[in-house]
Amino acid sequence: MSSLTKAALICGSGSMIILISILINLPFVVQIFLLLTGLAVSAYGVLLLVKMIVRPTDKSSETTVEETTVSTLKKKKRPTSTL
Repeated sequence: MSSLTKAALICGSGSMIILISILINLPFVVQIFLLLTGLAVSAYGVLLLVKMIVRPTDKSSETTVEETTVSTLKKKKRPTSTL
């Protein structure tokens, strides 16, 4: 899983925590705790996204793995027609 996907999932998890804390009828203290937790998780996800934009990693390591799998798929020999 790519780092972009992980950061997006973390942001979404924080948003879901906030949504659940609002929708479910819980005691006030628990609601505030869940809201703050969701806010912290979302802020962490946004921080990861900002770090990826400011300091992009070297993509050569990711592309070599993908290129290797693509090249192995292209090298398969297809049966020739005898007709």
